[in-house]
Amino acid sequence: MATELEGNEKLQRFIHLLSDLNQQSAQLLKTGDMQLLYPMNDTVEEMYSIQHAGTEEAYTAIEEDAQIIYKNFNAVVTMVRSVEGDTMDEGTAKAVRKFMTNIFEANVRIVLAYGLA
Repeated sequence: MATELEGNEKLQRFIHLLSDLNQQSAQLLKTGDMQLLYPMNDTVEEMYSIQHAGTEEAYTAIEEDAQIIYKNFNAVVTMVRSVEGDTMDEGTAKAVRKFMTNIFEANVRIVLAYGLA
C-alpha cells in the first residue's frame, strides 16, 4: 500500500486497534467469555469510525475485510442478545463461534495486507 505510516496518527491508531481486536477475538474464541464483547465493541466502533472516514488506500483497500469484521460483530451481538436465560444453546454457540472466526480471519488478512506479519 502506498500510505505512509510515519506521522499518520490515525493509521497508527487503527493498527493498534487491529492488534487489540486480534487479541480480544483470539481470547474469546479460546475461553468463550462473552464479557469480552464489551471491550470488543469499543474496539470495533473506533475501527469503524477511522476506517469509514478514511479515504487513503490504507483504508479503502481493506474495505471488504473491514465489512466482514463489522457485520460479523453485529451478528455476534444480535445472537448473544437473543439468548434466553444464562446459557446459549448449541446452535447459537456454534454460530457465534463461526462469526468470531470470521472476524479473526478478516483481521489477520488486514494485518497481512499491511505487511505487519
